[in-house]
Amino acid sequence: MAEEAEEPPEDGPKHELQHRWCLWVHQRPGSQKDKAWNETQKEVHSFETAEDFWCMFHFSYPPSKLENVDYSLFKQGVAPAWEDAAFKNGGRWVIKLEKVKAQSLDDLWLTLNLALIGEAFYEQGGDLVCGAIVSVRSRASKIALWLSAAKDEKRIMAIGRMYRNVLSSTPGLQELATKELTFEDFRKQSVTYVLSKVSEETAPSPAWRAQMRWWVTWVGEVGVQF
Repeated sequence: MAEEAEEPPEDGPKHELQHRWCLWVHQRPGSQKDKAWNETQKEVHSFETAEDFWCMFHFSYPPSKLENVDYSLFKQGVAPAWEDAAFKNGGRWVIKLEKVKAQSLDDLWLTLNLALIGEAFYEQGGDLVCGAIVSVRSRASKIALWLSAAKDEKRIMAIGRMYRNVLSSTPGLQELATKELTFEDFRKQSVTYVLSKVSEETAPSPAWRAQMRWWVTWVGEVGVQF
């Protein structure tokens, strides 16, 4: 008698994230300049597992394929806008990127996404971190980390240093470890903190940057399945 065929194994349980995250897309003024903000800013996807993040990642355009567009990844319940109640007393760390290669911009955005969903800022003040925005422009792009507080200097500066370390851990972009970052207070509409440029001698070592990526490892391993 022929042996019965084995049933294919069921998929294992998904890896739940600490928070549910939402991807937003904002078409900057241009052909849509007469439209209201809420007509050009759209939440297009949400996820709460590592597997669903990678599914979204593989089926969405990378930032470099878009122009005059903002990509935002924020915790559920928070909109990427100054007017949102979460940012009444908030602000953002900003880094400007000039002459960055398309692939490098995409890699940078992925690195920051993994840091967000992997809770890389937990020890510095993860409860203040609400999300990030990459603004793609023809001359210079920028990536900003949005926080719900602007006056807690100790934690804000700690998050800023970690933010710069996260960005500089992107392959091929180690020079970002020495780049200046500014923090903008939404209420004051001005720069209130600055992370000055540092010399290469005092920048994080390659070994230290490699150790930083512990928060990416498990997410990346899940992504290999796709």
